[in-house]
Amino acid sequence: MSASPSRSRRKAPDSVRQALLQATIAVIGQQGLAALTVQDIAHAAGVSKGALFHHFASKQALVDAAIAALIAEFEMQVRALMEGSAPYGRFSRAYVRANFEHLLQQERTNDIGLTLGNMLEPALLALWGAWLRRMLAEFPDEASDPRLYAARCVADGYWATAYGRPLDEEERSNALAMAEQALKLCDPQ
Repeated sequence: MSASPSRSRRKAPDSVRQALLQATIAVIGQQGLAALTVQDIAHAAGVSKGALFHHFASKQALVDAAIAALIAEFEMQVRALMEGSAPYGRFSRAYVRANFEHLLQQERTNDIGLTLGNMLEPALLALWGAWLRRMLAEFPDEASDPRLYAARCVADGYWATAYGRPLDEEERSNALAMAEQALKLCDPQ
């Protein structure tokens, strides 16, 4: 005889917390941050509002944790791409690659991942900006290099205009060409 779902959840608070984070990400992707409600998150996670507030003190704490999780996931991808890379432009090159790789892997509308479309909301933009400043503090030569700054802006700009839906073949081709040009900016002259 297996344990009831509520009983097994009590024994696995980390899985409930993860379900809430994933539900928050999904609901933001579908409805946007402005329309996000605690009820929608709880429903999507399959828990009560009381369970939600047991794990997170407020809706804002939950949103902050969900966005922090997405940023941490993106940072892991960037750091993995930096391994073995040439020193000049190491962070910017990985940043461009990570952005375009995720963009090209979109399979459905509102596949949120780490969308700049949603990140343009002031509260989320502040979290993203803090992360980017922290990363650039690790690579101060890249922060002030105009070629590397331009490469990162290319990735951000294309991301902001094309994210949130699958790309058709022409858009995929354009994205690949744009990524190639942005990556050339990350090579030493």
